[in-house]
Amino acid sequence: MMNDQRKNESRRPYVLIPFVMFAGALTCVPASALDGDTFTPYVTYGVYYDANLLRLPDSAAQSDRWTRAAAGLRMDKELGRQRLTADLSANQSEYDRFDQYSNVGKDLLANWKWALGNQLSGNVGSSYSEGLTPFDDYKSLERSIRTQQKNYVDGSWRFHPSWQVNAAYNRFDLRYDTQAQSPSERNLDMTDIGIDYLAKSGNKIGLVARHIEGDYPYADINSYQQNELKAKVDWQLTGKTYLQFLGGWAKREYASTPQRDSSVPSARLTAYWKATGKTAFSLGVWRELGATDDLAANYARNQGISLGSTWDATSKISVDGLLMTEKRDYNGVAVIDGIAPSDRDDRYNNAVLGLTYKPTLHFRIRASVYRTNLDSNVSAATYKTNGALITTRYEF
Repeated sequence: MMNDQRKNESRRPYVLIPFVMFAGALTCVPASALDGDTFTPYVTYGVYYDANLLRLPDSAAQSDRWTRAAAGLRMDKELGRQRLTADLSANQSEYDRFDQYSNVGKDLLANWKWALGNQLSGNVGSSYSEGLTPFDDYKSLERSIRTQQKNYVDGSWRFHPSWQVNAAYNRFDLRYDTQAQSPSERNLDMTDIGIDYLAKSGNKIGLVARHIEGDYPYADINSYQQNELKAKVDWQLTGKTYLQFLGGWAKREYASTPQRDSSVPSARLTAYWKATGKTAFSLGVWRELGATDDLAANYARNQGISLGSTWDATSKISVDGLLMTEKRDYNGVAVIDGIAPSDRDDRYNNAVLGLTYKPTLHFRIRASVYRTNLDSNVSAATYKTNGALITTRYEF
């Protein structure tokens, strides 16, 4: 079994070859055949470093460096009032110290933005992602590959110049290739229905009701139903200031363990400010019902704030930054004998500073540094780390 696994790993460098050849072939096709920028092949390469890769307490922290190469194809095509977009790519990551984490990943995004007459419009799409499970979610020397897939359809009917009704359905599937992660696998079915008032100024006020069916195939105790009723606002306050708000109430119910049911207010407010022609800021504030797979906790209440900024220093150089802090309170109940209530409290902080340089129309270089730490009353969960990366992207 181990020999077979090593044989499979030895083949990984060749997985990207068909994608690279495909991208290279497309660059040989005349621009007229590609209809302008309808198809855009691209390649990327990056070098990454993290001082505490496995997100462990200081005494156990170990660093690592890895590289990632990718090749992909982006499509953007308008057909009358319809618009088709897609992005298909494959990537290969190679780790220096923890070489068991080396892997090949795949990503796919596809969307059809449709319109029928002047009153009906919407989207149909799908996304697929396969890659290494983040170490915040899985701290193990065994490699875990996470697969996420989302299919969706939504539509709006503008039955009056100032009013429209909306409906949407989303299906989300999460899978892992390790047995240890199987209790976290889930299927989410989300159905939305709502109505919007459309002001002549372009602003929008609405109401949306959502129903979620959360199914955990290998941990039925975590399966739930959730109902939400929220108000939403998209409002241009001034020529430079824009607000988005989504808030109301969320109620989650567990069929097998009703003592875990919860009903809490949930809201998120985001403000965008274009301070100058070259500088912009964003501010986010939220209080939401967070996801948790802890069998001894019925929910995590997350409260946070973030501040982001961008500065176009020149026509080729831009600088961006992000500061974020979030408090996570786990409300615990004893759901079965032998499991104590979860009273875990976390404080998560993250700071990022990045610089992007575009020497040509087709080539981009990005470098960034970050510092992340999580303080918890559960000592094994506490960690801090610093990291840096530099990535390049070339579009043919």
